[in-house]
Amino acid sequence: MHLSLLEGVPKSGTQRRRVMDFVRSLRDRPDTPGDFTNKDASLRVRQVKIIGDYAITYWVDSPVKVVMVVDVTLADK
Repeated sequence: MHLSLLEGVPKSGTQRRRVMDFVRSLRDRPDTPGDFTNKDASLRVRQVKIIGDYAITYWVDSPVKVVMVVDVTLADK
């Protein structure tokens, strides 16, 4: 995950802790399902998990055992 993805998340506090806890949890449970899915330009299915006020978008590259967090933005309400 590029640290620039966290620029929109508060620098400290509950929201940041919850986002970071979820991202860290993907290390141990990479197949954690999101709340919904979407597709990128290459039609790759991505998981979107809502954590507090933020939407975390990620996908799993199973053959190489990597989780790619590609977006952290304010969730639509």
